[in-house]
Amino acid sequence: MTAPDQSDIGQSNSKDRLEGALAKQTTKRQLLGRERYDPASKILRVMAAAREEFALSGFEGAKVEHIARRAGVTKQLVYFYFASKDELYSEVLRDIAKGTYEKLLAIDYDSLQPVDAVRQYIGALYDRYSTDQATAIVTIDQSLHDGAQIGRAPEVAVLCNTLSQKIDSVLNRGKDAGLFGPHVDTAALEFMILIIVSGSVSSRRMLTRYNEHFGLEERGTAFWREYAIDFILRSISR
Repeated sequence: MTAPDQSDIGQSNSKDRLEGALAKQTTKRQLLGRERYDPASKILRVMAAAREEFALSGFEGAKVEHIARRAGVTKQLVYFYFASKDELYSEVLRDIAKGTYEKLLAIDYDSLQPVDAVRQYIGALYDRYSTDQATAIVTIDQSLHDGAQIGRAPEVAVLCNTLSQKIDSVLNRGKDAGLFGPHVDTAALEFMILIIVSGSVSSRRMLTRYNEHFGLEERGTAFWREYAIDFILRSISR
């Protein structure tokens, strides 16, 4: 049996290595191509990065280059999808507001007793802000701009009105049953609930220092959640 020529072996190994390298490069190009031509994934990355940046720095302090860096894209690409920082901020707000209202509207208010309905409403809002502090911080930041950007989202206005009607119905049932005082105003109550809940959640570090100062370290999120709910319910009770 004749021994294989060493040059043939070398050529075979080189060919195998070349084919392996070409296969890897082809796979890499396919992945890069899929990423390059998948704008949806890039938009989602930009939106997530913008959410973080606006929560950290507010509208005025946020920088598009920081958002691009967080998203792993170029600043030019951000502007390709969103004409301006203002437009991107509006989209983030719309996304946050829709998610919040959909969560609150998932409660079956009509089947609950008035007090329980209000309790669940406040609790759901508190939980939403606690689990996603960007929601609370961006909400407060938008209030500093008089709701200029969120006012451009008509679908959010529809959800807002639907929720207000449900809360108004709950409060009227509570008044008729003698549970809530005649002084209770739906719009004013919704606003105060928003301020109390968003303020409590966004001021978590301040609450921690307050608790430490007075030796009340055991007062965590659950305590302040229930305290806020009870505080609001007492304010509307007859």
